[in-house]
Amino acid sequence: MRHFELPKQEELDKIGIYERMNVFRRYLAFSRYNRLVIQQSLIMSALDKSYISKVKELEESNNRDFFDTLKKIKCYGYADEFLVAVREEIQALQKITDTYEKRMDQVRY
Repeated sequence: MRHFELPKQEELDKIGIYERMNVFRRYLAFSRYNRLVIQQSLIMSALDKSYISKVKELEESNNRDFFDTLKKIKCYGYADEFLVAVREEIQALQKITDTYEKRMDQVRY
């Protein structure tokens, strides 16, 4: 998994809203990538049972990181800006799931 280092509050304060939004978008991209790594590990557990504990560890770590980051962002006073990036991410994820649903509806076994 990849770790995203959220800039310190002082650094976020110095940059403009556009750059902060890009920081938040990058964080969400890292989070999405990490979820894919977790899914890959879950699938690997069918071949190697040792992945089961790894999946649990990765999920806990990813969830903890998300909530810790959210707490920092709120503490820094940028929750509203972060939520704009969250809404963008929700829309992007919806497009992805919609595409998968269409593909799955087309394929009948």
